[in-house]
This record gives sequence, structure tokens and C-alpha cells, in this order.
Amino acid sequence: MSASARRILKRRLARYCRDILLARQQLSAADNGEALHQLRIGLRQLRSLLRGLSTLPGAAPLLRLSAQLRQLACAGNDWRDREVRLALLQQAAGAADSSDFAAWRRRELTALQAGRLDLQQQAMALDALLPALQRACIPLLARRNRRLRCTLRRALLQTRRRYRRARRDWRRQPDDALLAHRLRLLAKRLRYQIEACGKLLGRRWQRRAQRARDWQQQLGDERDRQLLLQSIERDRIPLPAAARRWLEQGAGAKLGGLLSATGGA
Repeated sequence: MSASARRILKRRLARYCRDILLARQQLSAADNGEALHQLRIGLRQLRSLLRGLSTLPGAAPLLRLSAQLRQLACAGNDWRDREVRLALLQQAAGAADSSDFAAWRRRELTALQAGRLDLQQQAMALDALLPALQRACIPLLARRNRRLRCTLRRALLQTRRRYRRARRDWRRQPDDALLAHRLRLLAKRLRYQIEACGKLLGRRWQRRAQRARDWQQQLGDERDRQLLLQSIERDRIPLPAAARRWLEQGAGAKLGGLLSATGGA
């Protein structure tokens, strides 16, 4: 961590806020199926950056604003899951289609477009929230570079300890879905915290971010496969038998490839 922490963190903060607002503005575009995905990535990156700063003295205003940011981030989770599901079911239609299945996909596409409009209305709160977050960060980013670097490193080490502990627990019980889900979430958190620090960290931390991303993807494929098949039953999707077999035979790999192509949701 030899670079200027203040300069790098200020640039990261400004970039994340710009990316978030751009994605928010594109949510209503019917031909932009990735706007919600990009918005969620931006919110996750920003929250990862704020997680380290929130441990500094005087960060109480930042904590309150970060809680609002978390609520907005959670609002898009179900809609993004449905976007990914529809994309995969569009692929499944290539194996087998029917009039009922095609009609369901059209209705789902209409619902997703309406959902993006609703999310855009909710996300308009970001227009005021993001500047408020930046203002709350000003006194925190005025700290000495050494203090900032130590704070970020302490937050990283805390997340890494929790991640390694979760990995040990899962290895003892690899069939436990809750332990696997916890490990996946902590791998994702560690990865984004490292990426938020950028050039402040050396190659060792960058390698750790890559390994965490690999774990995230590996554990996510199986969980996403199970959730996908469960949602088909829950929502009574009129999936033709041949399309169902196509999914069951390789849904994990197909869904993993789809998520990789969109940046790893």
C-alpha cells in the first residue's frame, strides 16, 4: 500500500458514483437488459469501498447512509434473478418450445420491463443519496494516508479471516447448502473489497481476489442451478419436457456460463 490512499479512494468513490448514476438512468431502456446488472455491480463496489471507511472514527453519518444504500441494492435482487432465468429459458426454448411456453416468456419480458421502470423510480433516491455519501466521506478521506491504509487493511483482514473460517467449515460439511452460501457471500465480499482498494494493494491481494472469485463462481453455479429448477416449479412455468431435460442435464454449466458472460452476478 505505497500509493496515496486519499487520491486513489477519492477517484474510486467518484467513479463508482458515476457508474451507478449512468446505470440508473438506463434502467428504463427496453433494449438494455444489462442496466440492472451494471447497477447492482456498481452498488456492490461502492458498498465494499464504504465498508472499510465506516470503521474510522466519525463515520456514524456514513453508516446511516450506507444502510439506505443497502436497501436500494436489495430491491433489485429478485428482478435480476428473473432476468437471468428468462435468458436461460430463452436458450432452453431452442431445445423445445410450445405456444404456452412462448406466451409465458412474452409475459415475463413485459413484467421485467415494468419492473425496471419501478426500480428506476426507487433508484431516483440515489440522485440525492450518492452526493450525501460523498460529503460524508470528505472528512474521512482527509485522514493521513497511513491511517487510511491501516484502516483498509484491518477491514480486509477481518473479512479474510471470516472467509477462511467459512471455507474451513464448508470443507468439513461440503453438503451443507447454508455453509456453501455463506462461503460464497464472503468470497464475493472479499473480492470486491480488494478490488475497491485498487493499486493500494500488491499482487498477493490481487491473487487472493482471483481465488475468491473462483470460489464464488464454483459455489454459485450449483446454488443457482438448484434455485432455477425450484423457481420453475414454484412459478408453474409451462416448460416443455425436452426443455426441462436440457436444463436438468446441464443447468449448472449453462447458468455459470451465462453469469460469466455478464460479469458474474
